[in-house]
Amino acid sequence: MKPSTESAPLQFHTVSDWSDEFWERIRPVYEASFPEHIRKPERIVRNMLSRMDAFLHEGMLDGVPCAMALSGLSADRRLLVVDYLGVAPAFRRRGAGRQMVMALADWARETPGAEGLLIESEADDSEEGLGRERFWTGCGFESTDYVHSYIWVPEKYRAMLLPLGGPGEQRSDLPRSGEKLFEYIEMFHKASFAR
Repeated sequence: MKPSTESAPLQFHTVSDWSDEFWERIRPVYEASFPEHIRKPERIVRNMLSRMDAFLHEGMLDGVPCAMALSGLSADRRLLVVDYLGVAPAFRRRGAGRQMVMALADWARETPGAEGLLIESEADDSEEGLGRERFWTGCGFESTDYVHSYIWVPEKYRAMLLPLGGPGEQRSDLPRSGEKLFEYIEMFHKASFAR
């Protein structure tokens, strides 16, 4: 029987400094959510938290880790780049992912200067790929047409943006071009792998 997320509110926690205990709670969600060739190794995640404005986030339901995210602020602090957001298999398709995105957006709204969440989502026309895009757009993210290719992974990616303005408020000064948004994403990745 899968755990229910219908009535329980998500408990959301964030750390900006490395914690072995915190990592051990969310690591199983991270590993179950992303293939090894896509995951950043633990040493890189540790370095991100020590050298960047980077954060680990945990979503819990009834005391059980159900979701995780790794994020960081762009160099100009306008965008929170969501590097990874994963949901434990037992909690998928039960609302935990949407609750995690909303908690992350609420947290970012309290971060001085942050005007939007930025993700890169795999851009493929498979049923799974289209399902991912529906999930993100259902959470309020705007999709871009530009598809980005990396030399080190075979998957192609699309930038998606969630402006953090209030209801009906549009941040017209946030970039909407996929190419421009990927400049933010690539600077974030470069900083995360810097020695």
